[in-house]
Amino acid sequence: MEDTSARIEVPDVVGMTTQKAHALCRDLGLFLGYFNLDQQLPRHGVIAHQEPPAGTMASAVAAVRVWTTLDPLPDDRRPQQFAP
Repeated sequence: MEDTSARIEVPDVVGMTTQKAHALCRDLGLFLGYFNLDQQLPRHGVIAHQEPPAGTMASAVAAVRVWTTLDPLPDDRRPQQFAP
């Protein structure tokens, strides 16, 4: 049987600054990870998308990956282009 006491509900960080989201995740025991591993998380960005979604149960020290408003969204989150 799985130990659910070590599970943490992922918060909704969309719309937060990266600084606030980092502090919140740290306080909950989660790691805030930036989608672009080649760069550091921008200090003054606003989060546009996160994975896993808010409300998901995650293990302690799990990563919450984020995209800022300046980053390209994942393919499944981009608006669909309609042909004329």
